[in-house]
Amino acid sequence: MNRRSLTRATVAAALVATLAGACAQEAAPSAEPVVVAAPVAVVKAAAPAVPVPPAADLGALPVIDLLHVVPGLPGIDGLTQRENADPALGRWQTVVVVRDTAGRVAPAGAAVGVVPALTLEVRTTLPVIDQRGRWLRVMVATRGALPSQDVAQTNGRSVWIDAADTEAAGTDWSIQVDTAAQTITVDDGTTTHVLPVKATGAPGTPTPHVPAFLLGTRWLEPGTTTPRVLLLSTQSETIDHYDKPTGTAVTAIHTTTLRGTGAVSNGCVRVGDDVLDLVWQAPAGTVVTTVG
Repeated sequence: MNRRSLTRATVAAALVATLAGACAQEAAPSAEPVVVAAPVAVVKAAAPAVPVPPAADLGALPVIDLLHVVPGLPGIDGLTQRENADPALGRWQTVVVVRDTAGRVAPAGAAVGVVPALTLEVRTTLPVIDQRGRWLRVMVATRGALPSQDVAQTNGRSVWIDAADTEAAGTDWSIQVDTAAQTITVDDGTTTHVLPVKATGAPGTPTPHVPAFLLGTRWLEPGTTTPRVLLLSTQSETIDHYDKPTGTAVTAIHTTTLRGTGAVSNGCVRVGDDVLDLVWQAPAGTVVTTVG
């Protein structure tokens, strides 16, 4: 018996002794009968029905990917990537889109575009920032407006999608770029590496300071100024298009043959081969934040 039990036992014994003494002096009054209420049947309310998605003609909707500008996309409202309920999938929650699905402005809300199963020929993998039952709010690699139209709508977009059109996934990785310190911090879930970068965005074409994520696209372009490229979901917030074939101003983490260092790029993060060797291993859907 522990100390608390002893204390409770001592108090109980004292109460019993006191009551016993009182009973010895005077007969106890008869106890009033205890009335037990009859059981009451309570009708339980049925669980609210999961909203049925409104019909959406996917063929009539714009594609939500980095090649298109789709007005009306919600922002991310300061939300960050959710932690996975199943840590075996990875600490941070992502989903893989298994079939083209409608991207909506709210759970079961109006469809503003179609999230494709493939983005640039790789499986579309998106970070999850919120969940309401069957509905997942995910970050997307799509501009809501060109910088010349509304820079506040360019990056940091999200949509709600039906979890039935996805499979659960995850990542243990997170990446942070510090443009002031000219470093990149890579956390693979077990080890944190702080490494130098060669260059980030120039003052007139800064690296976007909004959360981005790795698309999972790994390009090899030997003989160019960008031999190895990891595409990010963000695009320049000062240039509408600098890649004329695609009509985009996409940012990336890549190696380079250029000699300029510091704040000199169009927004991309230039790194050495040793740094990219590490980041190359990070899975699609890994979030990349920028500070400094």
